[in-house]
Amino acid sequence: MNDTTHQGDVTPARAQEIAGHLRDEILLGQYRQGERLPSERDLAARFQVNRGAVREAIKILTQLGIVNVQPGGVRIQAIHDASLDVLGPLLDLGDQGPENLTSDLISVFGALLALSARLALQTADTTQKQRLLTILNESTADGDPKVLNNAAEREKLAQFANALTDINNNLVLRLIGNGLRTQMVGRLERRHPASPSNEEFFRAMALTIERSDANALAKTIIQRFDDIKRNIDAAATSAPTQSNRNPDHA
Repeated sequence: MNDTTHQGDVTPARAQEIAGHLRDEILLGQYRQGERLPSERDLAARFQVNRGAVREAIKILTQLGIVNVQPGGVRIQAIHDASLDVLGPLLDLGDQGPENLTSDLISVFGALLALSARLALQTADTTQKQRLLTILNESTADGDPKVLNNAAEREKLAQFANALTDINNNLVLRLIGNGLRTQMVGRLERRHPASPSNEEFFRAMALTIERSDANALAKTIIQRFDDIKRNIDAAATSAPTQSNRNPDHA
């Protein structure tokens, strides 16, 4: 195939589609670290596009950090050398993705939130503390007070996290938090749709803010996210294996 074939396919959407196919194959281990991707010519033939579209797709994979363009071809990089942007696609793989990925993500997010909270409360003035308390004390009940709206609770936690970074004014924490939230949005809910209420957690945080106890606030957050991690790990341990879920599948 030459570069004049399928010229109309050199579009950002088509390049993204090709990159997505190759990305998932790499993340699923269909190519080993250090192995070369097929040539541009072979990939162009496979996807029925010109080589320009393939080059654009490879640029996307390079930005993700999962391939490296070298003399002689494009080689697969180790997943642990990839950028944060690969986290979302890894979560999308579900049970085919890395073991403990979700619980590891919960641990990291909890640790970052705890650090952000401690830094914020150490410097917060009265007005800023009141803003945090207003967020935490806002009701998330949906109709019946005993029936809590998980979506509203997630929104409350997001507002609280944003308020913390506004107070501590730590750009690095904000950027890392933004990156993690971007990758997490919608994905954890799909994998773990049922989650326990956070109302008691919100009340506990509010008490530590009222006492201006930054260390206790950080500890409360760490404990909560540790509990979530244990619940996820326990659910993963008790879940049936793939072979048990599909007994007729060899």
